[in-house]
Amino acid sequence: MPITRYDGAEADDMCEALSSPSATLVVGQRQQAAYAKMVAVKDEAPNGWPCRRVCGAALMALSVPGFLAFVAKYHEDSMTSVMEAPATRYELCVTTEYERRTGYRIGDGLYPHGHIAQVRAPNRLELRSPSDDEGTLSWRWRVTGFKSDITVVDSVATVENDDGKSAFDVVFPHVGAYRVVATWEDVSVNEIVHARVVRRELRTLTSADRERYLSALHAVYAVDQAAGIKKYGRMWKSADWLVREHLYGASSIECDHWHDDAGMLQHHVGITWQLENSLRLVDDSTAAHWWDYTIDAADYGSSWARSPIFSDDWFGTASPHNPDHVLDTGRFAFTRVLLLSGTERFASVLANPYGLLRSPWNTNKIPFLLRYNRTLGALTDGYRTPPTCSLFASWLREPWLGRFLLGINGALHGPVHIMIGGLWTFETSKWTEALSSRLQFPDAFLLLGKFLWRQGYARCPTACSSDTRPQDCVCSCPAAIMRGRNATVFLEDAGVTSLNPNANLADLLSEFGLSDQDYLEELCRVGHPGEMFTSAAPQDPTFWPLHGNQERFIQYARLLKHRGFLNFSEHWGYAHANQNPSDTGVVCDWSSVDAGTFDMPKCAAKTCPGHRAEDLLPFEDLHLVNLPGEVEDELDVVDGTTSAKMPVYYTNLEFYEATNPLAMQLPYVYDSVSRWPACGGNGDLLSSM
Repeated sequence: MPITRYDGAEADDMCEALSSPSATLVVGQRQQAAYAKMVAVKDEAPNGWPCRRVCGAALMALSVPGFLAFVAKYHEDSMTSVMEAPATRYELCVTTEYERRTGYRIGDGLYPHGHIAQVRAPNRLELRSPSDDEGTLSWRWRVTGFKSDITVVDSVATVENDDGKSAFDVVFPHVGAYRVVATWEDVSVNEIVHARVVRRELRTLTSADRERYLSALHAVYAVDQAAGIKKYGRMWKSADWLVREHLYGASSIECDHWHDDAGMLQHHVGITWQLENSLRLVDDSTAAHWWDYTIDAADYGSSWARSPIFSDDWFGTASPHNPDHVLDTGRFAFTRVLLLSGTERFASVLANPYGLLRSPWNTNKIPFLLRYNRTLGALTDGYRTPPTCSLFASWLREPWLGRFLLGINGALHGPVHIMIGGLWTFETSKWTEALSSRLQFPDAFLLLGKFLWRQGYARCPTACSSDTRPQDCVCSCPAAIMRGRNATVFLEDAGVTSLNPNANLADLLSEFGLSDQDYLEELCRVGHPGEMFTSAAPQDPTFWPLHGNQERFIQYARLLKHRGFLNFSEHWGYAHANQNPSDTGVVCDWSSVDAGTFDMPKCAAKTCPGHRAEDLLPFEDLHLVNLPGEVEDELDVVDGTTSAKMPVYYTNLEFYEATNPLAMQLPYVYDSVSRWPACGGNGDLLSSM
C-alpha cells in the first residue's frame, strides 16, 4: 500500500491558534563565518505539543519534545506587531491553496521572519481573533512594497470563508518584503509578509502547476542560448549552457571541481538556482521543484521506476526499450545533445571525439539523451531502491559538516544518477550479468576508468568522424604508456588495485575465465554511460528535481542545530571515503604535457580547486534578498525583486553563509523541510533517527 502523502483534505480551520514563527528568531544580518561554532540554545520542553500547521490547524505530535517547543515559544513573540483593540487581538494568516489543502505552513513553519507568501500566486490573507462570534468585518486592506510607495493592494473588498471569517486574496508580484496593513474602526493590524519562490515536491503540485513547471523545463531544453537571450533577456541560461557549465567543472582533466571532497553541495545549489531563474523567465509562476525519491523507495521498492516521475507526461521512462538506450517516448523524447559546430560552438569547450557536448571519455556518438537501468549488466548497479528515508535520518547523527557533505555527494543521492544513467560495454560476452550482478560496486568500472584518464594512463581520441564505428572510437591504455608491463603490474603501479572496492573481483575473474588483461582493457575503454552517470548529467531533465532533496536536508539540519537539537561542527572541510576511485584526493597538472604525446602529467595529493573554503564558485547574478532595515536595495534583473549587493562571484564559505535558511535571504524556500512521508509515522526526519 502506498504511504501517506503530503497532500490531504482541506483543513477545517486554518487560522485560529498559531501565527508564523517570530521574526525575532533571526534578523536579516549575514551569518557569522560558517566554520565558527554556533552556541546551541535549548528550549524547555513543554508539557504538551504545540501545533505548527497553518495558522493553528491541528498537527499530530512529534516524538522529540523541545524541537517544536520553539514554535510555541515564538508564537507569543510574533504577535508583537498587532495593535490591539481593548477586547480583541487579531492574527494575520497567509496561505495559498496548498497550505489550506495540507494544513502545513510553508517550510513547515520553521523558516524565521514571520509570514511567508508565495510570489506570483494567489495568497489568502485572513484575520482571526479568539472570538468566533464577530462574523465578517469590513477590513480595509493596504499592501505595499516594504521600501516602496508602490501600492500592490488598497481595497476594502473581502471574501468570506465557509466559517464566516474575513479574508482577502492578493498576488505578490515580486520576491521581497511587503507591509500588510488592515484596519477596521479603531483596530489596526500591521505585519510584514515575505514573498518567496516556493519549491514544492513534484507530486504535491496541482496538475496545472506541474504542467507549468514541465513546460517551462522543456523550453529550457528546446530554446538555445542565442534565441533565449533574444526572447527572455541576458539572464537566460539554456540547458546547453548549463550542461557546458557543469561539464567544465566536473570533467576537467586535472580533477573534478564539482563533486567529491567539498565540491558537491555548493555547486549544485548554485546551478539549480540558475535553472530556476531560466524557468521563471519562461513562466514566473513556477520554480525549481524537487523530487523526494525516498517516497519511491518506500512505495515501489525495487520497482521504483514505476513512479509517476517516469511517466511520459513527466520525465519519461527510466530505461528505454531500444538498443541505443535513447529516450524515445514522452515529453522529453529525443532530447538532443548539442553538436559543437558552426555558430553553436562555445569557445574552448570540452566535448567528446564526435563533437558532442559530453565528457571527453564518453565516446558515444548517439546525439540524444540516453538512459539505461543496468551498469555493466547489473540491474540498477545492484541498488534495490533509491536512497531511503532511514538513510537520510541516519546522516543527521553526523558530528561535522564534512560528513554531511560526504553523504550528500554519495550515499544520499549518487545512486539515483547511476540507476538512471547506467553503463554498457562492447564486450557483452565477457562482462555478463551473471558476473557483474555479483560485484559489490559495478559502477567502480567507470570511476576507475575516469581515474586512469585523469592520471594519464588512459588516452581518448580527440576527434572521430561521424562515420567512425563506435568500437573504433574508444579510449585505451596505449602500449607507449604500458611500457612493457603486464596488466597485473600496471594495475598495481597505476593505483587501481588499491582503489578497487570490489573485494571479490579476483575470484569472479577466475570463475568466469577472465584475466587482469581483460579487466584492464575494460577499464581503459571506460564504456558508454547514460547522461546521468556522466559529467554532462544536466542533459537529463531528472537532474534538476533530484538535487532539491539534498538542499532541503541540509537546510533542516542547520535549522535543527540553531535550536540545539543537533550539534555538529560547521567547520568547512570534507571526510574522505576509503577505496573510493572517484574521491582520490589527487590533482594532476597537465600544463607541461604536449598534445599528441605520451608524456605523463604531474599528479600530487592536493585539494581540488573549487572545494576549499576560499575557492570561488563560477556563478554570477545569483542575487540575495534584503530584509527590512538592511542596506539599500538593488533591482534584480530577473523579475524586479530587491536584492542585496553581493560580489559577482562567491567563495564557498560566503555562499554557505548566504544560503543559511536562518538568514532568509534566498529568493526561494522549500514547501517542507521536516516532513519526509517515507519515514512513516508522523513523517518527521528527526524522530526517525
